[in-house]
Amino acid sequence: MTNNKRYTLFLLSPRQRFINYPAHTYLAKMFGKRRFMIPLALPTIAALTPDHYDIHIYDEEIEEIPTHIKPDIVGITTLAATANRAFELGDRFRKMGVKVVYGGPYASFQQERALEHGDAVVVGEAEEKWEKVLQDFEQGKMRSVYEANSYIDYKTQKPPRWDLVNMKRIFQVAIQVSRGCPFNCDFCLVTKNFGQKMRYREIGNVVNEIKVAPSRYFFFVDDNLTINKKYARELMEAIRPLKISWGCMCSIDVAKDDELLSAMADAGCFNILIGFESLNPDSLDGSNKHHNRRGTIYEEAIHKIHSHGIHINASFVVGFDNDTLEEFDRIYDFTLKYSLPNVNLHLLHAPPGSEIYKRYQKEGRLMNYNPEMGVGHFPTIQYMKMSQIELFDKYMATIERLYSFDTVLQKARTLFSNGTFTRHGGEIPAWMKARLTFITIKEFLFKTDKNKRELLLFILGLVRSKKMAIDKGMGFLLTMLGYNRHIIEHQRNMENYRNMVMKQDQGAWRERRET
Repeated sequence: MTNNKRYTLFLLSPRQRFINYPAHTYLAKMFGKRRFMIPLALPTIAALTPDHYDIHIYDEEIEEIPTHIKPDIVGITTLAATANRAFELGDRFRKMGVKVVYGGPYASFQQERALEHGDAVVVGEAEEKWEKVLQDFEQGKMRSVYEANSYIDYKTQKPPRWDLVNMKRIFQVAIQVSRGCPFNCDFCLVTKNFGQKMRYREIGNVVNEIKVAPSRYFFFVDDNLTINKKYARELMEAIRPLKISWGCMCSIDVAKDDELLSAMADAGCFNILIGFESLNPDSLDGSNKHHNRRGTIYEEAIHKIHSHGIHINASFVVGFDNDTLEEFDRIYDFTLKYSLPNVNLHLLHAPPGSEIYKRYQKEGRLMNYNPEMGVGHFPTIQYMKMSQIELFDKYMATIERLYSFDTVLQKARTLFSNGTFTRHGGEIPAWMKARLTFITIKEFLFKTDKNKRELLLFILGLVRSKKMAIDKGMGFLLTMLGYNRHIIEHQRNMENYRNMVMKQDQGAWRERRET
């Protein structure tokens, strides 16, 4: 029987209280945007929703949730960092008599808490469950938990409803071509959400999604885009004619396949996020990330990727049981030696549902911390060899060193001198070029920091001699400026941040255990 009644659905992404520098917030603002990229979950859910729903997507980082419209049902995606706000929103709408459904990794593994503030939780993948949620809602018999017994095939997917998102405030869009991960790192939730078996979309289905997307800038959110080399090569061949610019996540072994790297560069890849995680072999073993040690020579791999004009976004985590404060200096020296300007440095966190969460819970090392602090730059557990405050202080000092323009200039001189970053990216509108040029000249030429001025002149020299594409040079300058601005914002809040950390600090776990 066809339901002729119309319903109003709100899909919400709650704001974060704390945002770490890898989110590129300040870079987005320089481009005249409010956010670099929004979660893929909400436009994907919208595409799965029947036509008799009037759907509104609201991301609180870019717009306020209206109070003059009362929806019939609300879906809220959750991360640890947004959980408190998500539950505030749930309470607000339930008081209005609105049904509230939670999804996302935090709600999936904290179902009891989510149900204190909502009517239902969708666990894991939403496909094949969301339609059932809405059917039960319409019939007034919603269950509290919707969880499938198996994973979907994931061969095809409807294009996300980007038409429901205010794209004037977003720089790039997310895209996903696979789910699953054959590895099972202790601190990661990917296998818990999507399983260890890799599942791939049909390439034609991916191409169609790219063609109708409202941006030419993409980020592939797959946890390892090139783990299946055959699929990756076919994907590169299919998207090369589309003339897009994109970043992705891969493991370091992508450097062993020169042909694939070349195909990626030709297809528009300009940035790869690589999870080095730790330079301490014992920490890699202790976190079950053994695959980072399988015969890869970092120096050769990094040089190979850079030789194709592709940036590496090097990701590191400090706080494993074998780590000391010396890890920070080791990471700084490593990134300087191998000319890695883009560094995502995080403190170890134990997200609910992960293996490390289960282990630390059993050992009594989880703390009753504010989940909003689980963004990477706050300590949230009891660390074996370091107190929380000394870990936090060293972390902040290290990111200041990493993104000082003295350090950035040293890395740039080595990284770009070989003239491999000459491939032009996507077209930039004239108004944006003018805006970015003004910001670049103002911030790098008319400031007292001589390193900023030298960096600008160095990049301009490369552009004039055709050793660097102008968009690559300007993009690098603005990215470093964005990181630097975010870290200055951290510095302004240091007193408040340190007080938050000291309030929950109980010293190093080893010292507590010995006493």
